[in-house]
Amino acid sequence: MQNTFTAALLAASATAIPTAIFHGLGDACIYPGMHHFTKEIKNQTGDYAKCVEVGNGSITSIKDNFMDQADKACQALLADPEFEADEINVMGLSQGALLSRYIVESCPIKGKVRNWASIGGPNLGVVDIPNCFNGFICNIINGVARDFVYDTWVQNILGPAGYFRDTYHFDKYLSGSVFLPFLNNEEANDTEAPARKERFTALNGALLMMFTEDSMVYPKESEWFQQLDQDGNLMPLEDSDFYKNDQLGVKALNEAGKIQFVSVVGDHLQFSEADIENTIVPFLLS
Repeated sequence: MQNTFTAALLAASATAIPTAIFHGLGDACIYPGMHHFTKEIKNQTGDYAKCVEVGNGSITSIKDNFMDQADKACQALLADPEFEADEINVMGLSQGALLSRYIVESCPIKGKVRNWASIGGPNLGVVDIPNCFNGFICNIINGVARDFVYDTWVQNILGPAGYFRDTYHFDKYLSGSVFLPFLNNEEANDTEAPARKERFTALNGALLMMFTEDSMVYPKESEWFQQLDQDGNLMPLEDSDFYKNDQLGVKALNEAGKIQFVSVVGDHLQFSEADIENTIVPFLLS
C-alpha cells in the first residue's frame, strides 16, 4: 500500500507541466534567492522549472527599454526546448510578472500558457517612485518624475519607466509609455489587442499575489489590477473603465472564477516557504 507521500508525488506528476520564472528589478537568476525559489518550484511541482534570464540579468532589468526586455524574455524562452510542451506555466516576481504576462499574450510559443502567476507584479503600473509615497520631498521627486518619465530618452534607458502609469496625466502615459499601454490593451486602434485578449482569457487560472505593506509598488493594489482615480483615491476594481470595458479580459476571467486574489502580510516579495507550498505550488498544479 503506497504511503501518503508517494501518493502526493504521483498526483503532482500527473498534473505538472514546465514552469518559466522571471525575476524582478535588480535581481538575477544566478542570485541565491532566485536560485532557491526556482529549485523549490521544481522540487514541489515535480517538473521542469527554470528562471529565464533576460539579457545580463540585474543590469538589463534596470536600464533597458522595457519593451526590449519583453522581447528578449520571449526569445530566451523560445530558445529552451523544455518550453516547447503543449502547455507551460509562467510566473513573474515584481516587474517579472509583466514580462511573464507578455509571454501569455504575445510570445509565439509552440503550445499555450496554462497558468500565470503574478507575485507582487505592478499589473496596472505604478504612480510613485519606490519607497517614496508621501511627504514633502517625495511629492517633489514624484512631480519631477511625472514631468520627464515619458520622454523618449527616459523610456529607453530606465526599464521601470515602461510601467509608470500616471493616472494624473493619463494622455501623456498613453502617448509616451513604451510598454504598459500595449500590454494592457489601452492603446486606441490597436489591431493586435483582440488576439492578446483572447490569449489572456484562455488561461486556466491567474494568481495575483499582493503584499499588504508593499513599499515598492504604489498603489500596492495595482498587483490586483486596481488603480487610483484622478484625485488619488483607490478605485474598486469593478469601477475602473479598464475592468468595466474588459480591455484585457480581467473581467471575463474573474467572472469565470479563474482569478485568485491572494493577500500576503508583509513588504514587497516577503512571501514564506509556506506561501510557496500552500499557495503557489497548488496553483501551478491546478
